[in-house]
Amino acid sequence: MTEQTTWEIAHFGLCVHDPKAAEDFYADVVGLTPDPGGAPHSFANGFQSLTLYAPDPEFARARDILHNPRMTKVATLAVNDLGAAQARLDTVGVAYSEIDGLAPGLGRALLSYDPSMNLIGFVQRHPEAEAPDEAPWLLHHVNLQAHEVRRSVEFFVAVADMTEGRWVAPPERGDFSLDPHELAPMVLGGENRGLHIIRPDAGFAKRNGFAHNPSIGGHPAFRVPDIHAVMARLDKAGVLYSNAGTYAMSGYHQVYVYDPSCNLIEINQRVG
Repeated sequence: MTEQTTWEIAHFGLCVHDPKAAEDFYADVVGLTPDPGGAPHSFANGFQSLTLYAPDPEFARARDILHNPRMTKVATLAVNDLGAAQARLDTVGVAYSEIDGLAPGLGRALLSYDPSMNLIGFVQRHPEAEAPDEAPWLLHHVNLQAHEVRRSVEFFVAVADMTEGRWVAPPERGDFSLDPHELAPMVLGGENRGLHIIRPDAGFAKRNGFAHNPSIGGHPAFRVPDIHAVMARLDKAGVLYSNAGTYAMSGYHQVYVYDPSCNLIEINQRVG
């Protein structure tokens, strides 16, 4: 990251029907490291985290808040000035909920929906929170489905002071659109890190020969050091996956797979 970076992916939360089964999958198959602090069903790499939740329909009502992060996936973004982000949400008229303890180490969070009804959390970023190359795994990006991509881009620029970047595709890319009305990256440095805001494309999987459609429903993407080892574990476990190869992001081998609760995730490795 550079000094100009104004935000970072801090946390991703996933609803799962069986937290223990999901925890075993992310630990034993994907290869994520459990939270050293001992938080249940949580993984951490030193500056980012993943938490697996059982659905809790009463969570929001019990806390008298508008948004329920225990009934859907939620991406939490750390911004340089949470107070400024809150003021901008007020200015643009977007309702939000305030909550403490959304996940271990996050502190106070603001929850709101983006224009495509993706639940987004905002927390205060710590200046020392950097993305080390030697991290055992990394939340490389978060893919967000958006029927109106430009409205979502405007939201993240206005609220979180993000910057829209240019998609970096390999020379022999797959069959998908780079039209900024259909795909827009909110970038964190290079290598397509950040948010991928994409218009859902029902034919995406068929055109590219995949069993999974990464343009629908959104997903977190985890960078790992050895994607072939992950695929070997998926094969051993009998889990269907789409080995996309280096088809969308220059220098990255991508794999798509469902976790035990059919949450789509991406696993990738830097290869270039």
